[in-house]
Amino acid sequence: MTLVIAHRLNNRISLSSDSRISFGNAGHIDYGIKVFSVLVKIYSPTSSETNNTNLDYNYKLGLAVVGSAINAYTVKESVYEILQNLQYIPGHTDLSMVGIASLVFKVFNKTTLDLGDIIQVNGICELILAGYCPIQNKIRIFKFSCDTSTHPIRPFHEEILTENGIEFFGSGKNEADRIHTQNANLSPLHIIRQVIRDGNVVSVGGGLQYGEFVINNFTIYGVEDYVVNDDGTFKEYLYTLRGINLYKEEFERGDDGFHVAYTFKRPFEQEINNIWRQQGIE
Repeated sequence: MTLVIAHRLNNRISLSSDSRISFGNAGHIDYGIKVFSVLVKIYSPTSSETNNTNLDYNYKLGLAVVGSAINAYTVKESVYEILQNLQYIPGHTDLSMVGIASLVFKVFNKTTLDLGDIIQVNGICELILAGYCPIQNKIRIFKFSCDTSTHPIRPFHEEILTENGIEFFGSGKNEADRIHTQNANLSPLHIIRQVIRDGNVVSVGGGLQYGEFVINNFTIYGVEDYVVNDDGTFKEYLYTLRGINLYKEEFERGDDGFHVAYTFKRPFEQEINNIWRQQGIE
């Protein structure tokens, strides 16, 4: 499983997650990608006069996946392809995030039911989809999940976080909620890192993943983290991108001539500064 956090604070809407993908007793990897930026292109009908179309919707949505990796990635790949090749019918198509979410649900519903017949409850996943809605002129967020109390299971989707708030998903949900209840001022990245460090949820681990909306487009960022020595002194910075520590080990050498050019968020800057001050370094 995993831990994904959806957060809305006024005009700042973000999706955050850990990076662990578990394979039961076989083990886990700590660089699974769980937060994505999905380009959506919606074209007008072809003009009978010019034989051309207009690109009337061209935005990047945010997508986070929870649960079954097989289900989540099957849905993601289908959604990726479909959402870049849409054409609307004037006066008929719901050209809003509700309409886009309804289309995504068709993929989610079919994939979930088909996989559910094969691998049962292990095939269940959740999706969190967020994007710009031209009808309401704001970012709207939708959850895709399953009601497992029925047989067969019933996939459904619904809009969430219509106002400021925070929601947790995955196996780390209860632990994250507990930490948030104790300190409501913690950011999503602080909460996920604390769940990882506490170690109470073994299926949550690895590096931090983060994306937020910038001018109505969902943008992926790296996250600057850090580690300390056993005595609490500063050891080194960690520049994590979707679970991978860039500029370390095989990614440090740069012998291929490429530099991974991402912008990094610095959510723990104040903590780092406090450590430096305690060490007498300003």
